[in-house]
Amino acid sequence: MNECEVGLHSTFTNSAEAVEALFESLRGASNCLIITHDDPDPDAIASALALAYLLEQRQGLKAAVAHGGIIGRAENKAMVRLLSMELFPLYELDLEQFDAVALVDAQAGAGNVSLPSEVTPTVIIDHHSDVRSDLEGVPFVDIRAACGATSTIMTSYLRAAGVTPDRRIATALFYGIKADTLGLARAAGEADVDAYLYLLPLSDTRILAQIEHAQVPLDYFRAFERALERTFIYDDVVICSLGSMDWPDLAAEMADFLLRWEGARWIICMGTYADEVVISLRTNDIDGYAGLVVQAVIEGLGTGGGHTLMAGGRVPLDGQPPEDVVRKLQRRFLRQLDREGVEGAKLI
Repeated sequence: MNECEVGLHSTFTNSAEAVEALFESLRGASNCLIITHDDPDPDAIASALALAYLLEQRQGLKAAVAHGGIIGRAENKAMVRLLSMELFPLYELDLEQFDAVALVDAQAGAGNVSLPSEVTPTVIIDHHSDVRSDLEGVPFVDIRAACGATSTIMTSYLRAAGVTPDRRIATALFYGIKADTLGLARAAGEADVDAYLYLLPLSDTRILAQIEHAQVPLDYFRAFERALERTFIYDDVVICSLGSMDWPDLAAEMADFLLRWEGARWIICMGTYADEVVISLRTNDIDGYAGLVVQAVIEGLGTGGGHTLMAGGRVPLDGQPPEDVVRKLQRRFLRQLDREGVEGAKLI
């Protein structure tokens, strides 16, 4: 079994040691609340369900999975529905009713998880390295930036613990890896490939096809039309101002779509949702490091981070007109990417 290189915050050398440390950190707990980042994507959802499955199978520990925000993208909704996943909006739960809290595909203090600041999680498992988070006092931390998906980490945990995922969990983890790595084409290493091939024969390919080809409402196409009309090209930098969004995932979905343009090197999509500007950044420049770029741009304004080829962030409006905040961010992005002064041309 290939494994991702263990991160700087880990005190163990492999997943077998990590699983042992995980169980020790939860010793004495009878239930656990597992929280994903807000507006969870397939990788976050799958990883959280896999952790719940592992804890139940090996520890007999009951676990509930919760998230802030919404599940908005059609494929993500289909995944939850077709795999009969039970996820709770975090605001519906009383955190005091749980003995332990685990953050999966998220980190405390990073700004994209609705965990009260006074709550210190027991467990953090993630693959995002370039986020400014608060790990102080957390008993178990496993952050592996070498992994293309947190689902890869969770697959290695299951295998190290001798737990074979059932078809439902395997399908979720497989899709989590596929979605986060664009089918192993983006930031995927040997461990991601190994997990992908391990999970494929355990997965329900019929359900996978239904998830990937989920039907969308008419408003989806109208949103794409508006987005394309608001997209400008600055040499090889593409900036899309989405305006008000009905679901926050639209920024990431549009960024992935625009990256297919043959002249693109950087894609920045921004839209407003719930009094915030949601930012999604994509690049095909392996030396560009999207996570560091987005952090530099939103310094002092909001929170964000990511990986080499993809990143995201959020900037509160704080009563400012959304257009003003988006224009400020656009100027900062162009300056950071050395495109300041370049005249933009409409995409269509």
